[in-house]
Amino acid sequence: MKVTVELPEEEMREICELSGIAKKGPAIRMLLADALQLRRRARISQKFLSGEWSAELDGYEASKTTERQTARTLAEQWRD
Repeated sequence: MKVTVELPEEEMREICELSGIAKKGPAIRMLLADALQLRRRARISQKFLSGEWSAELDGYEASKTTERQTARTLAEQWRD
């Protein structure tokens, strides 16, 4: 799909500079793709932060407890 957009020349130069792409069309497409990706990530992050989505990590707490105990044991052995 083609879209016509009016941008100040200064902004267009900055878009090309930041993207590293000299041609205007590809530079704008890259900027748009990056912006969409950031918005999608923000939406997913918000779902986890709000509690709408979650992840069950079976065995995580038990593993952390074992890790702490092992670290404590190694620290005590090192001191002896």
